[in-house]
Amino acid sequence: MNDPEALKTTWKALGHKVLASILVDHGAVFPILDVLGNGLHWFAPKQARVWAGVLQCVEEGIPPTVEAVQTRCGADGYVQAIANQWSDDDNRNVVYHAEELRRLGGLAEFRHVGREILAVTDPGDLVPSIEYATNRLSGVLAATARRDGGAAPVSTSAWAKVEKFRGQGIPTGLGWFDDITGGLWTGMNCWIAAAYKSGKSSLMRNLVLAALEAGRGVDVYCAEGSREMFALDCQAMIATRLLCERGERKEKRLRMSGLFILRAWRSREAVLRKEEWEALEEARARWEGYDVRVWDTSDGIRNLATLRHKVQKSKFDHGSLVHWCDYSQLFGSGRTLYERQSAVALAVQEMAASEDVMMGMLTQRNEAAIGGGNTYSAGVKGGGDASAAADFLLMPQIDLEAPGFLGVKLKFSRHTATGQGRHVINPSSGLILDQWQEDPPPLSL
Repeated sequence: MNDPEALKTTWKALGHKVLASILVDHGAVFPILDVLGNGLHWFAPKQARVWAGVLQCVEEGIPPTVEAVQTRCGADGYVQAIANQWSDDDNRNVVYHAEELRRLGGLAEFRHVGREILAVTDPGDLVPSIEYATNRLSGVLAATARRDGGAAPVSTSAWAKVEKFRGQGIPTGLGWFDDITGGLWTGMNCWIAAAYKSGKSSLMRNLVLAALEAGRGVDVYCAEGSREMFALDCQAMIATRLLCERGERKEKRLRMSGLFILRAWRSREAVLRKEEWEALEEARARWEGYDVRVWDTSDGIRNLATLRHKVQKSKFDHGSLVHWCDYSQLFGSGRTLYERQSAVALAVQEMAASEDVMMGMLTQRNEAAIGGGNTYSAGVKGGGDASAAADFLLMPQIDLEAPGFLGVKLKFSRHTATGQGRHVINPSSGLILDQWQEDPPPLSL
């Protein structure tokens, strides 16, 4: 049945059948509630008023009789007219009718959103209209999806996830963190919080490369800086690792960075040593072979609806399970920093859970927290929503007196104990060099 008018007629007829069953056989409301919940949009607008009256009766603990419902919805005569359509055969099939009503009601809501989109004529309303439509359509999808919440189905789903990962999450390359948590996990969100120039981006790139080398698909969303610079910075790290593997381990000879590549390329034969040139060529080839996608502001990623779309599409097209965003205060569209930060924290948490991906977000700490010593709060700019939403919150700190050392603290963990690690880092590329160094001295965080 593809005729819109025929669908509309069937939808309204089903609404009448379901409501008639409730108004005559009052106990029918409970199996119908199991199917429809409290949603009003399953019904045509005039019927929705009657359904609202039924729901009010249920809430008050009284039978949804014609008189009681009519008193609460004010639809004089209409409620009785619906009840008059009752039939014993319809009553026996009431659950089936409710399920069909749910199916057609979801379609009607979807088409209603489409009509609202068609009514937009001002280009200046495009972004807020997309955000509105995305939220409405997400609601339709969530309401249309029905899952069995019983103990056995949920347990089966949980153990399927156990079998999928077999005890090993997405590795970070931070030995102490992976020992505590097993790595990063889909369905969870990880935040990296630090003052500016304290190692947030360097730590993220190390985590990105660890995931890529483990064969995981990764997407990175650069709200600060360009995707090209991110790619060069990562290739500089790969080249640095190749040089270390080939015996080049003196700090002064490990000078790779994205900026160094930009500056050196024009006169590369005079600047780059043969070993560096070869390492860069191999680093570029390795990077281009990874399952990675990088986006920046030219792709509209600061808009949360666009970000969600890219996460969903990359998961569908590439199976990408790891998504890192840099940095939170630049995402969202609230009027104040606190509104934006709250919206971003909730969106990241929800996207991780609903899409079953690992969502990572970098975020800046506020000035008071930077100089305020060791407190319970992570001191994130824009309030505590990021800390509250995070499954894991990492706080890196480059030692200002010895920039070759990076401390990382697991400040908050929803599921495990906390901890911290000390790492040797190449100041130029940001690559963690622990495997080529002796254990560094303790570092205060």
